[in-house]
Amino acid sequence: MLDSLKGKRIYSILNSKCPICHEGDFYVSKNAYDLKNFGKNHTRCSVCDHKFEKETGFFYGAMYVSYALGIALSVALFVATFVLFPETRYYVYIAEILIGLIVFFPLNYRLSRIIWMNLFNHYEANHIKHQHAK
Repeated sequence: MLDSLKGKRIYSILNSKCPICHEGDFYVSKNAYDLKNFGKNHTRCSVCDHKFEKETGFFYGAMYVSYALGIALSVALFVATFVLFPETRYYVYIAEILIGLIVFFPLNYRLSRIIWMNLFNHYEANHIKHQHAK
């Protein structure tokens, strides 16, 4: 299903793949809720040897993406509750949003890092061929 998106950034983001070749895995574990390894990523792509962290502290910028995703999740939870249960008290909104942010933290963390990396890299269809030719 997602193979038709190969070559687009959304493919790399949704599959947690290398933004250059769209083949190698970015994260060590495919499961975001593997709490021992959820934040561990490879330093280089296993297929094209692209170095994921361009410089020390590169992924600090992912905090901005994480903030935006957290706000989007909070607003979505608020609107869904407001529409489905209009008589809800304010403390339910607060509890619901806090629980939602905690439950979705591993996904938010992983997604923000891969989005941040994709902002600075783009797909190169011939990159794999060039690497193997060396």
